Amino acid sequence: MNIYGEENGVAASYRSGLRTWLATSIAGAFLLYYVSNVIFGRKRLPGPWLTIPFLGDTIELAISDQARMLFSRFKRYGRVFRMQLLGFEAYVVADPEALRPLLSDDGASVAMPVKTFIWLMENLNVLRSKETHRPWRKLHLAAVTGGGLKAMVPSVRKIMEDHVREWAADGRVEIFDEARLLSLDLAIFAITGVDLEGKVDIPWFKEQVSMFVRGLYGLPIVLPGSRVAKALAAKKRLLDTLMLLMRERHEAFYAEWEAAGKDADKIASKMMESGEHISLNKVQMMGFHSTGGETLRDSALSVLHSVMAAADTTRFALFNTWALLAQLPAVQDKVFEEQKKVIAEFGPEIDFRAMSNIPYLDAVFKEALRLLPPSAGGFRKLTRGVTIHGVALPAGTIVWYHALLLQTLDPVLWDGDTSYDIPPYMDWRNNLEGAFQPERWLGDEAKRPRSFYVFGSGSHLCAGMNLVQMEVKLLLTLVMRRFRLELEVPDMLLRLAAQFPYLMPAKGTDGMRLVPRAEELPCS
Repeated sequence: MNIYGEENGVAASYRSGLRTWLATSIAGAFLLYYVSNVIFGRKRLPGPWLTIPFLGDTIELAISDQARMLFSRFKRYGRVFRMQLLGFEAYVVADPEALRPLLSDDGASVAMPVKTFIWLMENLNVLRSKETHRPWRKLHLAAVTGGGLKAMVPSVRKIMEDHVREWAADGRVEIFDEARLLSLDLAIFAITGVDLEGKVDIPWFKEQVSMFVRGLYGLPIVLPGSRVAKALAAKKRLLDTLMLLMRERHEAFYAEWEAAGKDADKIASKMMESGEHISLNKVQMMGFHSTGGETLRDSALSVLHSVMAAADTTRFALFNTWALLAQLPAVQDKVFEEQKKVIAEFGPEIDFRAMSNIPYLDAVFKEALRLLPPSAGGFRKLTRGVTIHGVALPAGTIVWYHALLLQTLDPVLWDGDTSYDIPPYMDWRNNLEGAFQPERWLGDEAKRPRSFYVFGSGSHLCAGMNLVQMEVKLLLTLVMRRFRLELEVPDMLLRLAAQFPYLMPAKGTDGMRLVPRAEELPCS
């Protein structure tokens, strides 16, 4: 017994020493990291040096009031400053004039530095080549504007009506999760056009897509059971399934592609001249083929690209708009009154014509996303060195145009006062009714906000912007003709679990009541 006791004591002493050595080594590595930053850091590039290795500013962005944090960085460092996120470094540029050429591919190209996103979406990016991007964008715009958008309204409305019926029966809806479920249904059934009925277990398929989307933004570390690991596994299952479903469609398009001499402009012109409805999935397949993605697997991956683009943007645009509007009964009443006028002029049918004649609800949508953008803007990679506000950024630098900061510094709204922690027109936490003013977007053009970067800018302005706006307006119309909206937890937005890479409410706080109006308006 004594011998074993001595052996256990030696082992315990060894383990204790090992832990001490590891702790000392880690502390030394941290110290070395900070010292090397201070000694060898590129002093011409402003930003904090003392950041958490690898994570950088990720945690602060996730748990802070982003508008306050970014405005504070702007006041300290100016219109160009460094941030480190999710294993990469980017430079925030908050100057619309300096950004203008970069967003038009003059000195910069589209970039996505988030590694987990690249792992899941791969490098087939139609935005990187002007020869590919031009015909792809032309087709994309035809599919989601004018007649193309009008053709999509019935299928979008049908999906929404099914969801609203369930919410109405319950008298409530959990808006964060339901925004996810609804956006997935819209993306899968209204956008991709892939026929799943009777061929796939649809609840299983939707869960795989949801798992795939959840892994897009995270730390590039694949640990067993992590979101990224689950997303990669879901991606494989989805591609295996979609390749079976897409074979006939892929072979038909590939034949068209070869007949057009593999010329993107020719096939785009042919699709436009046919007079047929242009499906978004066919547009995406054309884009992939023109960047070398000609295999059946590539066509299956194009479906996941369509789903990601549609589901992500719609989800957060809807949640952010809901979250604000549910706290503003006076704004809801104005929306309701506008709907009365629409019905008087066009009848009760909620169709494309009705959706095109609701300027106040348009303004509500824009004002909600001005305060709470559903995306953080976008990235560009410099193809040549540039100097912005005295800061020299070499070729290869990742530039980040952050929608929220640019909208905070809007030249129409901001008077240049830096004494605020955050300007009052952005301070929805303490000044919601004063900050949320849809009237900004109506009337005098000179008084409208100038910086609205929710859907990008320049030649890469999101081609699906009109579709997302139509979806959100259509759903709000279906709901608000019959109900008032009330948050079950009025201060839900003050209890957010995270703000980066998107707003996430604390668990159990996102319930919204649907209170029947004394006077309901018909929906058909």
